[in-house]
Amino acid sequence: MQSRLTALAMGCALLAAGSAMSAEPARSHAGSNTAASDDALDTLLARAAEHRDAGDWLAALAIYERLRQAFPADDAIHRLRVMTLADLGSAGLAWQLYRERPGAFTADDAARLEHDLLARKVGWSEVRMDSPAQSQRAVHAALEQVQSHLGARNPAEGGHDDLRVRMDEVYALNASARHSEAVSAYRQLLAEGVELPPYVLAKVGDSLLASREPREAAGVLEQAIALNPDDHAARLLLAYAYLESERHHDARALLRGIAAANPPWRVEDGAASPHQNWRRYDADTNLALIHGYGNDLPFAQQQLETMAGIAPNNSGLQSSLGQVYQMRGWPDRGLERQRMARTLDPDSIAARVGILEGLIALRRFDQAREHRDALLSAFGDNTQVRRASRYWDAYRGWRGHALTSGGRNRKPGDTAGAPAFGNREGLGEVLVESPLLADRWRFSGALSDRHADFLGNRVHARHGAIGLRYTHDAVDLLVQGFRFHDRWASGNGIAAALDWRISDTVDAGLRIARKDPLASLQARASGITGDSVQASLAWSPTERSVLGTSIKQTRYSDGNRRQEWSGYGVQRLLSHPHLTVDGTADLFAGRASRQGVPYFNPWRDQSWELGLRTRHTTWRRYEWQFQQRLDMSIGQYRQHRYGTAWVPRARYRHEWGLGQGRTLSYGVNWAKPVYDGQRERHLGWDVEYRWGWP
Repeated sequence: MQSRLTALAMGCALLAAGSAMSAEPARSHAGSNTAASDDALDTLLARAAEHRDAGDWLAALAIYERLRQAFPADDAIHRLRVMTLADLGSAGLAWQLYRERPGAFTADDAARLEHDLLARKVGWSEVRMDSPAQSQRAVHAALEQVQSHLGARNPAEGGHDDLRVRMDEVYALNASARHSEAVSAYRQLLAEGVELPPYVLAKVGDSLLASREPREAAGVLEQAIALNPDDHAARLLLAYAYLESERHHDARALLRGIAAANPPWRVEDGAASPHQNWRRYDADTNLALIHGYGNDLPFAQQQLETMAGIAPNNSGLQSSLGQVYQMRGWPDRGLERQRMARTLDPDSIAARVGILEGLIALRRFDQAREHRDALLSAFGDNTQVRRASRYWDAYRGWRGHALTSGGRNRKPGDTAGAPAFGNREGLGEVLVESPLLADRWRFSGALSDRHADFLGNRVHARHGAIGLRYTHDAVDLLVQGFRFHDRWASGNGIAAALDWRISDTVDAGLRIARKDPLASLQARASGITGDSVQASLAWSPTERSVLGTSIKQTRYSDGNRRQEWSGYGVQRLLSHPHLTVDGTADLFAGRASRQGVPYFNPWRDQSWELGLRTRHTTWRRYEWQFQQRLDMSIGQYRQHRYGTAWVPRARYRHEWGLGQGRTLSYGVNWAKPVYDGQRERHLGWDVEYRWGWP
């Protein structure tokens, strides 16, 4: 009690002394009153210093505010008050008060206050504002101020304080989506032996991810988390660095750990009700997406649908669910969810990118163009937006494929006659399609030479073709005209192919050809051509299952009518991030109206096959990847009058993804078919290069 009275008396004395002061410095007055005031002042200053040493900035500031009222002209008190405000994080007010009386501060004080101000502007620039444009302006303004400060400094005067501003520059470059510059600035600091604080390392990790350096990003983010284990954003980034480094198990384990450490609801001491734990939300949603990226889309769908049922007004959940729907092959459902997400949050970049990707998948290119232009205008610096724009450009550009294949067919022993499809067979083909015109049309040109040897006599089906493709929404229609260039058949042909997307899960097709270049080469050797019509239907309930059927009739010019029916099914049996195994089933039945024709033409035949289709991703780096595929099947083939025989097949392929929309594949195939009761051995190969098909 006595100490409180003493302090109160000191304060009264200080206030009385302050009111009697002139414009001269407070501590220049003589006499006993001045000495008493000085003693009281020193006591309060010492107490404030104790509070500052203990980190109790508010208590120290309260004393300095009292002293400022008593001694408004005292430079030392003004300086201590301003520096305490800076300690509290009030960089803007501290800078403003510094500018009122700069002579009271040392050069180091001034540098620290300016650096605090720059750092605060950089940090606040990432706070979401009223509009994306306003946020972008704030980010760019902060970066401009930082770089202006660095540009005006004298390199000879460098030092620790300039390093701090250079770190803020890395932070601001990341916020401005200038990721390559942020990485360059980081590497320069690293080369100089500078140890970066965790908040800068986290931003560097983000920029490294955006620059497609996931392995380096993982190392930097691990370092940031070691220095600051509570950095939740850095942990989420690390999960994606693991994912993009093909460390799917580590990514999932990290997110499961975050979820386990964070209950869905938090109860704070004294709170009337619990509140949502956003860290748990982040862990659950990102874990679902990472499972989806690792070929476990059913888990991702179930997880996100459950969460969206609890929080239907959450834009992020709806957008993530829409992304999973599209990955499952349901573009209509995906687009619906993305539009819901954008309604809930009009500025959501994820939702707007999802809408663009959905419109492209649905072939609504006119709407996609408008949406893409608006996205680039509003969020042109965003990494997701730039990636989606590159996808749009690749989809609309030139595309085509070049294919060559060959094979050898042999009968065992000295069996007479040529194999049903020739001793040797081959194909060379080039197709090129123009960029998309008026968001609907493509012109195409093709050259093809399909040939087979029948007892030394090589038969060609050689033609050139020009075509026009119409693509919009549910319809994809291609019309081609052929001109044959071989001596076995002459004249012109025409073909039309229609693909119709009935729904997200059902597709239908129709193909009609006059003088079909795919008709029997053995018939062509006798001057016989064929017209064909084929209808198909496919049902794909998910990306893991498909059932399809088709029926085809070929009308040969010799009067023969050959009808063929086929059905097939595919079911995913095993799904891992780098390995998938599908079970396959195929059925076939054919019949002909004539016998005794000079080409392979069974009166009645049927077959069934069961197989496995294995795909292994051996190496992957974004759109660059190497996959191995192995298909094997066994079944029975039955031909009228020739009985039933087992038929094995195998195919092994390499597939190289060479960037956006470019694929090189090659492989070998082997089979032991039976035709007219004669077992044959087939060994073939093929090489194909495709471009412009995202």
